[in-house]
Amino acid sequence: MGTARSMDRRSFLKGATVAGAAAAAAGTLGLAGCAPQDKETVAAASGDLVLDAEKFTNAKWNFEIPPEPVDESKIGNTVECEILVIGAGVGGLVTATSAVEEGADVVVIASSDGPVSRGGSNAAFNTRLTHELGLDFTREEIEPIFQEIFASNSFRLDQEKWWLVYNESGNAMNWLMDKMEPYGISAVIENNQRDGGTDWWDGGPLKTLNVSHSFVAEGAQAAGASQQIVVEALTEEIQKGGGQVFFSTTAVQLDREGDNTGRVTGCVAKRDGEYTRYKATKGVVLATGDFSQDKDMVAKYCPMALPFGYGGVYDGSGLKLALWIGASWQKYTPNAPMLATMGDEVLPCRWWAEGALTTFPGLLVNKKGVRYSNENCTYGYMPYPQRVQPDGCAFLIWDENWVQDSAPWQSDRVGGEPRDTQEVYDAIQALFDPNTDWTTTDEYAGFDATMAENAVKADTLEELADGLGLPREEFLAQVERYNSYCETGLDDEFHKDKRFLLPVKQPPFYGIKNEPYTLCITGGLNTDIQMHVCDNQNDPIPGLYGVGTVVGDMYGDVYDYKVPGINLGGACTTFGYLLGKNLSAGKW
Repeated sequence: MGTARSMDRRSFLKGATVAGAAAAAAGTLGLAGCAPQDKETVAAASGDLVLDAEKFTNAKWNFEIPPEPVDESKIGNTVECEILVIGAGVGGLVTATSAVEEGADVVVIASSDGPVSRGGSNAAFNTRLTHELGLDFTREEIEPIFQEIFASNSFRLDQEKWWLVYNESGNAMNWLMDKMEPYGISAVIENNQRDGGTDWWDGGPLKTLNVSHSFVAEGAQAAGASQQIVVEALTEEIQKGGGQVFFSTTAVQLDREGDNTGRVTGCVAKRDGEYTRYKATKGVVLATGDFSQDKDMVAKYCPMALPFGYGGVYDGSGLKLALWIGASWQKYTPNAPMLATMGDEVLPCRWWAEGALTTFPGLLVNKKGVRYSNENCTYGYMPYPQRVQPDGCAFLIWDENWVQDSAPWQSDRVGGEPRDTQEVYDAIQALFDPNTDWTTTDEYAGFDATMAENAVKADTLEELADGLGLPREEFLAQVERYNSYCETGLDDEFHKDKRFLLPVKQPPFYGIKNEPYTLCITGGLNTDIQMHVCDNQNDPIPGLYGVGTVVGDMYGDVYDYKVPGINLGGACTTFGYLLGKNLSAGKW
């Protein structure tokens, strides 16, 4: 609908007439401007494609048109199994591991050349690790928290799935931790944003729950960024248990009986130019990731993500396979994007004094040299006000004293030692050192030499403004106003908490340009809490299931960081664990 409204607005502007201008003078612009117009005449005159509500509603996108079925004569091989999992990310591999453990005959196919993962935050409630650290949540404690999350998303999400995560994620995570232990992989709890509080109940509105489990091992110690070690271990575990894993194998067609009215029995996949049919007697599980690399799907299902670019690594191919055989899209649209900005991809000090997920809380200005928001925000929420600034960018500004004055710098995990302030300072200084060898800097995902290209260090504020391309007069006036707020402890512009009001006074001064981006787009197919993929009447399609980002209606406005890692921990691990066990037993 957003596209239709914007086209109507352009038509209104282009179609305004002299009579309309006269009407405006008489105070009746609204009536004159909305007068019916001949759409074909407007289209011919403007050279544009002119949409109306009917065209927009009834239009069919390219990706919605199924291709011709694969010629049966080209399918040279057949592989039979009980459970076929398509996709080798966390969701697919957890499902397969759980099913193999139950004795099922499992085959995993994936278009990637190996197991894949991103991030490393796995939310789970009431595990043995949260219990050990005093981070459990009783039902009475979690109910108002979840209700607040539901309300903040206008209840545009599937509440049953959230309660399934709360009720079952503890068992699923304990199981996963047990599976990882023989591989030398252990879990820690990430230290997340507290928003001024020390416990979950006394923080501000940006507080997040410390329930995110992160797996670490020798050589992979960055909490929240080491999930690859998990998927590699799971792949080995599947094969040890007798399951088969085929990489570089792309599913191109789901097989559904009865002219796409009956049971899904398997798929046809392509590898090295040859086609193989995979048959599954108990079920086919789609674990194929998101659709953020498909421009048309983003335009239809998540147009608000378009200004942030096409992030993620998946093109929605698995989602299309399901749509082509009668699956329905999730109930709530637009889908919720997972956005990011001003985290470790900007400065090598991800763990702010407030904990992970906090964006840069110093002075933040736009291209015009002025502030536009309360800088104290959350990693996934700040992209919106940032993207609507001129050129969609922002500039992070701080001075020589900022690192010291922001101490103590939190550990990346609950119970860990605070990070050494000098270490943080030195890491930031490397950004401004032309001799830094970025090929050796791998502690922080996404942080590389491209950031150094946008970094400016200057002896004066005037030089800093010039180096960043900001208008001197406006920028200097803004810094002066900001410093006055730091003196009084009262931010008269955006009312930022005084604990973040640190002046920009001591040279040298630092600045870096930053733009928000898309990590992925969550959700996809209409699924129930038994992971069935459903049709537009909410009836399960026999034999077809979905886990991970494929699961629809988990999130509302944007991916919800109030429970960090609920995608990996909930939709992938918890749902995958349950599906593998129940599908093997014939219960789902």
